Amino acid sequence: MKTYTRTFPILIHQVDAAGIVFFANYFVLFHDVYEAFLTDIGHAISKAIDEREYIIPIAHCEGDYRRPMRHGEIITAQLHLTELRSASFSVETQLTGPDGILRAIIKTRHVCVSSATMKPMALPAALHAALAEYLQT
Repeated sequence: MKTYTRTFPILIHQVDAAGIVFFANYFVLFHDVYEAFLTDIGHAISKAIDEREYIIPIAHCEGDYRRPMRHGEIITAQLHLTELRSASFSVETQLTGPDGILRAIIKTRHVCVSSATMKPMALPAALHAALAEYLQT
């Protein structure tokens, strides 16, 4: 199993008046990592949007907040899949601070749907294969 890793700084526009990341921004940060992951495995979201064959919206999301993330910190995101089916997959991303302490866990479930009908469809074979490399067993 592979784990996708990406680091990023916490920027001033992501924090509240207390200097910590506003809770909803955890999902924005996750989505930035997720989008980079898809691009890096050769399946950019922009390509799917341009081709208009399918989209992969989030059907469920949850976040467990362990410790605050603060402005200026460098955060490490580690992403892997926890489930992979023919038309859906689940992702878990752990966000860790520069001190090595877990700050949050974001979990999402994505479903592949036809852009034309908005009904579930099988993930394209090449995408399914690329995702399978990150499936935690």
